Amino acid sequence: MKQDTKNKYVFVFTNTGKEPLIIESATGSCGCTVPSYPKAPIAPGATGQTEVEYSPGKQENAQQKTVKVVANTEPKETELRSRYS
Repeated sequence: MKQDTKNKYVFVFTNTGKEPLIIESATGSCGCTVPSYPKAPIAPGATGQTEVEYSPGKQENAQQKTVKVVANTEPKETELRSRYS
């Protein structure tokens, strides 16, 4: 992985529930991992995406980062993992 670059990973999902999916928050495992997520409810059967931007700074080795997503789901928290090399 090159230093001082920005890397992106996109998680695409489908609401398989019977109610609108409401994502309350998405938090990266560190300050270098910044998630963005839909603020509007996702209708049943509709798709959405969560994008994770990772800026490694001076790190050169492969990295695995996580994002904790809190939504009106069961379980309430879901962990997304991405690997950058």
